[in-house]
Amino acid sequence: MRKILIPIIVVLCAVLFVACSNSNAQKREAEQQNYNDTASVEEVDTLADLDIDEDTYEMNGITFHTYKASDGDEEYESFAELILPVPNGDKVLEKILRQLLPEDIDINNIQGYLDMTYAPVEASATKSSDDDEEEIDASTIWRIEPVLVLDKYLVMETVDGYMDQFMAHHDILQSTIVFDRTTGEVMTRDDMFDDDADWLKIARKFRESANEDLGEFDGSDFADPDGFLVDEVFNRGDFYFNNDSLFFVYGPYEINYAYGFDVKMGVSKQWIKPYMNKENYLYKYWFGK
Repeated sequence: MRKILIPIIVVLCAVLFVACSNSNAQKREAEQQNYNDTASVEEVDTLADLDIDEDTYEMNGITFHTYKASDGDEEYESFAELILPVPNGDKVLEKILRQLLPEDIDINNIQGYLDMTYAPVEASATKSSDDDEEEIDASTIWRIEPVLVLDKYLVMETVDGYMDQFMAHHDILQSTIVFDRTTGEVMTRDDMFDDDADWLKIARKFRESANEDLGEFDGSDFADPDGFLVDEVFNRGDFYFNNDSLFFVYGPYEINYAYGFDVKMGVSKQWIKPYMNKENYLYKYWFGK
């Protein structure tokens, strides 16, 4: 009898050990899933860094082409790099393209315009008079590129201005533009939130997600720090969104004269949902009617 009980006890112990191991594994898997769900809700993306190897490529149904030109100056090189949608007979994409480019550009000869505008620099002529104003040596920069290509919306970023590469002086204008892919219209932040939304709470949430380089905002230099915070978030910069989050984007010096770098703030759609206007296009895009 004893010889029979020993194998039975061994088998039962093995079964209990496997059951406990599976239970612990399932528990760890569930905990990890809960963590991932939380992380995905709070995750904040930044502007996409596109790794482009060829001049033409496709992203989510839209063909893009890269146009480049440079004046070739060794010290102060001015250049343009435009990554633009190719209409291919699509009137909506043509409308978007015309809104991204100056009116004097023939959208059928963009490269020709760049080659003419950024022609190689010729040797400067000797000044005829000491009274002539000295020109500022600086590099001009013009860049347009896609940030996100969603099923219904296209987000483009434009950068234009000049930069002194040897001194801390530059004037760069940066914009993030959201286009409706079905109409070609530019989308705005108007009526995105309810009129009675808690603006300060929303502003603080956005501010928490800003670049770590900004540090903590203590408001010590402002008579109305909360008022400044609301103004900082809602009345400056541009916006864009993906399928999960809303972002406010600021170019160098837009937040503060000392912040010479891009600033991005964002929150998840689940967090911002209670404060949104349910009739706004973004609410309907995210959550349906």
